[in-house]
Amino acid sequence: MLLLALVSVMGSCGGGGGGGDALPSIAILNPTAADTYATTATGVRLGGSISGASFVHVLNTTTGIEVEGYVNYFDGQGSWFADVYGLVPGDNFIVVTADADGSGARTASDTLTVSRPLQPASLILNGDDASSAIAYWVDANSFSHQIALYADGSGRSTTGNVLTEPAGVAVNMTWSYDGAEAIVVNGCPDCSYQRIGRIQGSTAEGLFYGQIETVGGVGETALHVFQLSSGSF
Repeated sequence: MLLLALVSVMGSCGGGGGGGDALPSIAILNPTAADTYATTATGVRLGGSISGASFVHVLNTTTGIEVEGYVNYFDGQGSWFADVYGLVPGDNFIVVTADADGSGARTASDTLTVSRPLQPASLILNGDDASSAIAYWVDANSFSHQIALYADGSGRSTTGNVLTEPAGVAVNMTWSYDGAEAIVVNGCPDCSYQRIGRIQGSTAEGLFYGQIETVGGVGETALHVFQLSSGSF
């Protein structure tokens, strides 16, 4: 990443970078120039303007995760971006630092508080109960497996292994929260989904991502995409 930053600066038009003795500057402009930003996702791409620096360090002080940004100069105008991942529920306090030459001797910083819902799993519910539900979720990474979750702790799920089998019959089930970002299905060993974790997204957005554990206790590290569909199943 450091090499890429240097190449971007050296190959740009109009100069820039970390030369001279002037203090650098940096500003967060994307996804907002405000002091706070709200998202249901676990990651966000930050970006903005920069001058007098060849390096950008981005630290989530809430989690301790630090990533390096990418810097580019064109016609003397500097820009940067960085992908911040591992956002936790609640407030994530992000510090972005422009470093003139990588030594830490001449720096400038800007900050942004990125907020996620305290319980992301609560945002994917399909209604108060089965009688009032008007939508359900379709797993786009499976063989048409489906699930619906209602606020009263009941729900519906197809049966069969979502990794290897077409969706089976739909059955009633119950579920509960398993931490802030996960739900677990209770007492339904044939239900396609036994647990869905790392939940991000919402019914308002029409999709969510989740890491599944399917029937038989088989887990998958990749996030599945669940798309909202109208009606019932």
